[in-house]
Amino acid sequence: MNETTKSFIRHFLTVLGTIFALVGLNNWLPVLEYLNQSLDTIWASVVTLIGFATTLFGFFKDKDRLETKK
Repeated sequence: MNETTKSFIRHFLTVLGTIFALVGLNNWLPVLEYLNQSLDTIWASVVTLIGFATTLFGFFKDKDRLETKK
């Protein structure tokens, strides 16, 4: 993820936090603040989970590959 995308996401989270504060959903503000501060860690976790899911899908996709030919 490049710096422009990170900046856009952080600005979006700030706007979302402002809207939540104006509407009265103050309980959600710590969650948004955590997301804003931990954006790099969350992105790395998402990429890791996607890679793991792709690996599992690729492993179990072709069930016939493990059968021995008679």
